[in-house]
Amino acid sequence: MKPFLTFLLLGIAATARAELQVGFAETDITPPVGAIMTGPALPITIAMEDPLYAKAIVVRNGEDTLTIVGLDLVKITRHVADRAIAEATKCTGIPTSAILLCPSHNHSSPFLPTSGPNNKDYLATLPGIIADTIAKAHNQLQPARMYLGRSLVYEGISNRRVLSKIDGLAMNTWLGDLDDLTKHPQVLGTEGPVDPELWVARFDALDGKVLGTLVNFTCHPNLRDRKLVKSWSADFPGVIAEHIKDAHGDDTVCVFTQGCSGNINAASGQTDNWRAKAVPFGEAAVDAARRAIPIEGPIPVACIRRDIEVDRSDPDAQRDGAIARLGWRPEAFIGSQRSLADMPEIRSVPVSAARIGPLGIGTNAGELFVEYGIDIKKRSPFLHTIVCELTNDAIGYEPTARGFAHEGYETLAGVNQVTQKGIETLVDTAVEMLEELSERD
Repeated sequence: MKPFLTFLLLGIAATARAELQVGFAETDITPPVGAIMTGPALPITIAMEDPLYAKAIVVRNGEDTLTIVGLDLVKITRHVADRAIAEATKCTGIPTSAILLCPSHNHSSPFLPTSGPNNKDYLATLPGIIADTIAKAHNQLQPARMYLGRSLVYEGISNRRVLSKIDGLAMNTWLGDLDDLTKHPQVLGTEGPVDPELWVARFDALDGKVLGTLVNFTCHPNLRDRKLVKSWSADFPGVIAEHIKDAHGDDTVCVFTQGCSGNINAASGQTDNWRAKAVPFGEAAVDAARRAIPIEGPIPVACIRRDIEVDRSDPDAQRDGAIARLGWRPEAFIGSQRSLADMPEIRSVPVSAARIGPLGIGTNAGELFVEYGIDIKKRSPFLHTIVCELTNDAIGYEPTARGFAHEGYETLAGVNQVTQKGIETLVDTAVEMLEELSERD
């Protein structure tokens, strides 16, 4: 082959590899009224306040593809996730290792274990709906430009664990009697930090039209009082999506992923005027999208996944008095302790790492404490990193060593399902995989 022709063909191949393609899609996944909602006493829904969605982004560069699905759900079980991923791979050819299913941890969504016929019927159809959404996004692939933006949000979020002067242990801020000075004469501040970063990756068509956004923010979606208002809602991630649509058009898709919010709540708690309280989050997302900087040059796309074996927590290791100290009857946690005891002693947990250009994405299947998320960001080799929790499985709360020592709700057996050593292994694995991706350049 002549040198000039060889050079030309190589140039064409390089151009093809450098072309970023993106597709978005969204599908209504609202359960029927009458299905059971997650939360205390498992209330039966009586209405819909706003719909729940599965929202997918498919990103491709050459032969490399990544799919992220934001779900307005409290979690997704491994069984449901594996079925949805397998069906999506079958109809699109996207590798199973390149599909991330990311619930927002929305508390106004269905109780996912199969309790009640409406929930069983809903769960039977959910994997297919998620797979169809991925297929729709895959069919929408088109050349696109990437922009990356961030807002720092200080209003409306808080670390939900404070330390008691009486015993030095943690109390959760959403417990009702913290203002009773006879029980809690003094608290010594919050146990840990918050993560104020709200990230927006914006993707535009070549004509400048905004196709959609990928948003990551660290805060429990618990603004609505689901105990009093027994209706479906997407909570504040839905409000963020509404703001994005208002700014860029009704067909703009906002894929939301949850950060490490195991100990981070909306500061105002469950409130009647929850939409007003969510407005700062929506405005911050729109502002980040507006100020987003263009990502120039080739934008590599990659994703890897490993299933890591970790030890299950000991269901009998709960200290006597740890539950009563928080104001609950110990009997209330018998069910969760039994469920933990029924789990395998060694659990296989999915961990993924992905990249879209300079943006690194690490995942975890549990509700990581925020300190772990900050640690992953600090150790990541990428200039910009986000962490998506509850991805492709649900393994309960994952406190830090300090969090375990201070006790609190998140450390109770059943609520916590993986040992501290196992949690640290999952976190370290995510960092190692991010390093592996960065070394492929």
